[in-house]
Amino acid sequence: MQDKPSVQDAERAPSGLAALRLAPDQGVSVTDRVHRLLRQAIIGVQLAPGTPISENSLSQQLSISRSPVRAAIQRLAEEGLVEVSPQRGSYVAALHMDQMHDSHFVRRSLELALLHETAQLWTPEMTAQLRAVIADQERAVNARDADLFLTLDETFHRTLAELSGRKGVWAAIQAPYTALGRFHHYWAKMDRLADVLREHRAIIAALEQGDGDAAKAALATHLDMVFVILDRMPEERRKQLPF
Repeated sequence: MQDKPSVQDAERAPSGLAALRLAPDQGVSVTDRVHRLLRQAIIGVQLAPGTPISENSLSQQLSISRSPVRAAIQRLAEEGLVEVSPQRGSYVAALHMDQMHDSHFVRRSLELALLHETAQLWTPEMTAQLRAVIADQERAVNARDADLFLTLDETFHRTLAELSGRKGVWAAIQAPYTALGRFHHYWAKMDRLADVLREHRAIIAALEQGDGDAAKAALATHLDMVFVILDRMPEERRKQLPF
């Protein structure tokens, strides 16, 4: 059970912190559940940059003690998702364009390096594994569920990276992926998601044909689209972005 309201529920529920509810999960600690709840809300931009996060208010709202809330906030601060200030308290970290470029550089470099190795190991079973994820993404598009689509997008990229055999490298990609993930939610329109599906299919098609260079070019084009989209965005729309 997820600690995140559905898109339909979110349309009817209060916004921001008031909408957050902690679902029961006997196999996960309270701190982990609070961390997951806040992390999903921040990445999914349910909590906008600058939103204050009060230990007292949140602990009362979730009917838990302050200790797990404090620990979860500390973990989020270490991930760069929350900023803690003696004057302002804790609040959702701002998005900065220089951070976006740095995160993109790290993610792009590592994913392309891993894909170079994966291409040399490619098998029909790997094709089937990735096409199954793409099929799930297609169903998410048909259901007009952008949140599910973006969750599956992470699954696609993590699976593609781990097929190289270097499963430990994804942890290094995770932080920049998270930073970029917040930005992705601001432009996750259904027409763009259909383009993402085509880009994912192009990567797999090149790998299936044994053309590692074409696969790397397709992945690079796919990853670079985040800034192409920003450059093409109308000025009025860009002014609405929180950075």
